[in-house]
Amino acid sequence: MRAMTVRDVECLSARETITICPFDLGRQIQRFQRYIETSDWDERLVRYLARFDKTFLHTVVFLGLSILLSWLLYS
Repeated sequence: MRAMTVRDVECLSARETITICPFDLGRQIQRFQRYIETSDWDERLVRYLARFDKTFLHTVVFLGLSILLSWLLYS
């Protein structure tokens, strides 16, 4: 039996991407699972949420100070 070379694997994967049926949900789910397992999407999400929380906190503090100062100045 012949061993598969990198070129053979590249040709097979290129052939698979060309002949993807849009209704083949099993293959699409497998590709999505492979993407989730091999990517760092969860780490990026945690970093994004931490940044969002910090921005949200600064916005709330700024609005609170603005309301407090306007109340003190105009009362």
